[in-house]
Amino acid sequence: YQRRVHGKSGKVLKEFRGHKSYVNDVSYSLDGNKLVSCSADGTVKVWDAKSMDLLTSFRPPTANPSLEVPVAGVHPLPKNPDQVLVLPRAPVVFVTSLAGKIVKTMNSGKRDGGDFVCACLSPKGEWVYCIGEDHILYSFSMETGKLEHTLHIGDSGDVVGIVHHPNRNLVGTYCTDGQLKLWAAK
Repeated sequence: YQRRVHGKSGKVLKEFRGHKSYVNDVSYSLDGNKLVSCSADGTVKVWDAKSMDLLTSFRPPTANPSLEVPVAGVHPLPKNPDQVLVLPRAPVVFVTSLAGKIVKTMNSGKRDGGDFVCACLSPKGEWVYCIGEDHILYSFSMETGKLEHTLHIGDSGDVVGIVHHPNRNLVGTYCTDGQLKLWAAK
């Protein structure tokens, strides 16, 4: 499985190969020198964007280490370019170093039905917003790692994603039922 970078001509400029299953998400580091990818194979990989070298690969911890838990998302932290938010398909989200060291853990507190399916950060990186398969939006303080707010966002359709407005205190959620909803972020 691979991630491709295309130029203006539409020609493939680079291909990054190494995941054993489909790639769920990829983000550039804030300086643009690295790519961070995550996959259904349960791994996060950090690549040199110029040389295409694999710099490191790691698996977030899981409740059952013998299972491959898909990693649904990776997001660079605006205030710390050497850290990323890592979202495994579990009721927990991690802040890790680019080498995979756990810096902070945020947990929904649920054991069943609360696996996170998507996440985003506020533009300044002060809040982490995760949506669980239970259709609950969880708001965590990045400073303390504590769950500060929850919000039920509806029961129609599976949640596909969440996005934070770049300048206002709004988040948008979108679902398989074709709905896009805007919410006041807390």
